[in-house]
Amino acid sequence: MGNNILKYLFIVIVVGLIGFGIYKMNQDKSQITNETIDQTSTLSTIQTDLRLAVCNFDTMNPLLSNNRNVQEISKIIFEPLVTLNESYKMQYCLAEEIAKTDERSYVIKLRKGVLFQDGTELTANDIRFTIDTILKGGINTVYVSNLRNLAEFQEIDPYTFKLVLSEPVEFFEYNLTFPILSQTYYEGQDFANTEKNLAPIGTGMFQIANVDSNVIKLVKNEQYWDISRMPMAKEISIHLYGSASELYNAFKNGEIDIVDVKIRNVEEYIGSLGYKKIEYKSRNYDFLALNTQSEILSDTAVRKAISKIIDKNNVIASCLGAGYVVSNFSLDMGNWLYTKDLNVQPNAEEAGQILINSGWEYKNNKWRKNMDGKNIELAFTISVNGNQAQRIAVAENIKNQLTNFGMQVSVRQLNNETYQTSLENKNFDVMLTGIECGFSPSLATFFKNGNIANYSNPQVAEMMNIISNTSDENVLYDNYNKLYDSYLEEVPYIGLYRNTDVIIYNQSLAGNIKPNAFNIYGNIEKWYRQ
Repeated sequence: MGNNILKYLFIVIVVGLIGFGIYKMNQDKSQITNETIDQTSTLSTIQTDLRLAVCNFDTMNPLLSNNRNVQEISKIIFEPLVTLNESYKMQYCLAEEIAKTDERSYVIKLRKGVLFQDGTELTANDIRFTIDTILKGGINTVYVSNLRNLAEFQEIDPYTFKLVLSEPVEFFEYNLTFPILSQTYYEGQDFANTEKNLAPIGTGMFQIANVDSNVIKLVKNEQYWDISRMPMAKEISIHLYGSASELYNAFKNGEIDIVDVKIRNVEEYIGSLGYKKIEYKSRNYDFLALNTQSEILSDTAVRKAISKIIDKNNVIASCLGAGYVVSNFSLDMGNWLYTKDLNVQPNAEEAGQILINSGWEYKNNKWRKNMDGKNIELAFTISVNGNQAQRIAVAENIKNQLTNFGMQVSVRQLNNETYQTSLENKNFDVMLTGIECGFSPSLATFFKNGNIANYSNPQVAEMMNIISNTSDENVLYDNYNKLYDSYLEEVPYIGLYRNTDVIIYNQSLAGNIKPNAFNIYGNIEKWYRQ
């Protein structure tokens, strides 16, 4: 009798343990499903191959390629010392630690155990080889500007090295985003001409498996060092096309999953159904630089009034159209240190009151002020590059808005040489210009000595000094906030607009698709087809 009870209890316990195990397995499976796939998908319906595209392919060597499609795709095959997240914040990648030892020196420690896709280990020799190739290889690479101030490379041990700059560079760590290649793989080769460039190796989550004239096949790197980012996709096919029209036709026919679009009227090529579209802010930023040392623009009240008159939406609608958005500052493309909204809404009444409070008088449709016994009219010139029709139209629009308010404004069109000289010598009242914003949060262009607007403020100079010499995020947040307050109060610049880039992707593509100007494939490990 006792033995039967024990047998019964044993069976109950075993059944319970089995049931609990099945329950846990289902729970784990449910968690994986919820975290990695769309709610409308199931594990049985997802497809683990992706299909990308390159138009006018040149080479898969990321240091040699001048093709933007290749440069974007390269980020999933090759890796840098540091990368940037979706808010352009620096994150360690192949580097495990970076220590700034003085204003020109950085000691960098590599992750140990990182393997290239041929099984060889990443060491400081590979970093030296890549840097030497970029700087001394006689090649035309987009990454040479990242290292233009590098003076010396010192290897400390196989996993540690020191970089010494010729002069201080604010946020220099953000320049370390160039792809690292293997010294061993290229040893004894003519880097620019070797056949090894057909399928170069990196340390990324995918590796090149096969190359032909129409398709480059990538497969998952099973020995990828970052197991937290192992991709769902097992294969990626990169289809090669000779023209944009061929590429768009392939996308329309469902042969490609995602495309980085270069034309605004893409609907004319592929229609408007069967795909999704994401528009994101580009790096190209246009603004007005107000010469804070010129006779009229030295008056802060005038600069503030101008900022409250210009209707930026009107500028875009009248002169630019689709593909542009209002932009109030260089960092507002999504940078993590754009900590405050710097939008200034047009308000003519408020602008007028600012001028009146500063001693200006509105009479006979003009603003005047008595200065040292002389009546001075509020008049100035907007300078613009005469070879840029779009900016000329913008300058004329802004002139009309300001003239309707009573300011006497003219537009001066400059040839290329005079335009550059005027910028360098600060020979202008207002300059309509633009830059390609960097990925770092540096504001040296706008606030350091010799800045475009001839702007000088001791408090701002102190903030910039603190920013240049700290990596403490709380200190950075605090000083950027203070700097933005000064910017709004003193208005040395007026941000206008930036253009946008677009990706389109088929509705069958799922995952966390969040492109930005640094990386449109930033979350590709979560992508799949359904």
